[in-house]
Amino acid sequence: MSEVLSQQEIDRLLTGINSGEIEEENISEVLESKEIIEYDFRRPTRVSKDQLKTIRNLHESFSELFGFYLASRLQTMTTIDLIAVDQLRYSEYVLSISNPCVVHIFNIEETGGKALIEMTPDLVFTTVERLLGGGGGHPTTTRGITTIEQRIMMPLIKQALKILTTAWHPIHELTFTLSGFESNSDFVQIAPASEIVIVLSFEIKLGEETFLMNLCYPSFALEDVISRINTQYLNTGHTDKPKDRSSHKLNQHLQKTQVEIRAELGKSQLTVKELLALEEGDVLFLDQEIDKEIPIYVQDRLKFYGRPGNIDGRIAVKLTSIAEEQSLIGESSNGK
Repeated sequence: MSEVLSQQEIDRLLTGINSGEIEEENISEVLESKEIIEYDFRRPTRVSKDQLKTIRNLHESFSELFGFYLASRLQTMTTIDLIAVDQLRYSEYVLSISNPCVVHIFNIEETGGKALIEMTPDLVFTTVERLLGGGGGHPTTTRGITTIEQRIMMPLIKQALKILTTAWHPIHELTFTLSGFESNSDFVQIAPASEIVIVLSFEIKLGEETFLMNLCYPSFALEDVISRINTQYLNTGHTDKPKDRSSHKLNQHLQKTQVEIRAELGKSQLTVKELLALEEGDVLFLDQEIDKEIPIYVQDRLKFYGRPGNIDGRIAVKLTSIAEEQSLIGESSNGK
């Protein structure tokens, strides 16, 4: 708070200005040197620019991780980009939702508030079509999604909430749980009409098609969490870069990926007649000598050489050497 001047000090200042001892500043120069920011009382700002920047960074991480997940489930090129972060009244946001709509409401357990994920019906139709093995088409006429389509989408929405929990982890431990579904925007009531909400808009590209998805948080539902976001927190670097986090997550998934390893004891050629005449106890002659190393393939690519044997009564192969680069190139050429 600025110091309050006494009446005598005010009189001395006025006397000094009138006598010329104190030069009066040119108001126009002051206005030019200082930035004037307009304030709209009809749309008050609840979240500062620095806090919005952090929220944007968190949800850019969410968009990358959720994009990787959708790409693996839908088996198509998928990218998700965060295109806008806005503050507006909840009544204004609800008016922007078209009918029929696809709105999944979820609880924020730690704060007792609610938030929502809004998708366009065309995005849901395309996603369901791909999940069921189709090419990703959607109806030409406008209609709401059915109960079956809603059930098919539910695992994807729950996974999105898990990824959202991971994205918020650097700021606060939040738990998001799916609580409801609405297809009519008139019944989507998670906040008072005059409440300020944070709306994050995403652009989802599935193959050559583009769709929109929105996340809406009422400001009061995240009031305590947002208060933790400040400039000092940003400068200390507690939040990892989205690309670093997504790369780490991708590495974790790759390490858990199962691959097929196959050891080839040898080859033999038979006619169809000989094959049909095979009986139990018959012996097949292979082209591999018993004292030579056998090739070991990983996902049909030659990677190692080894020797067959057994350990504790179980068939095993001992790795003896790594396949040379020339062998790998040769195998790749032969495969083509």
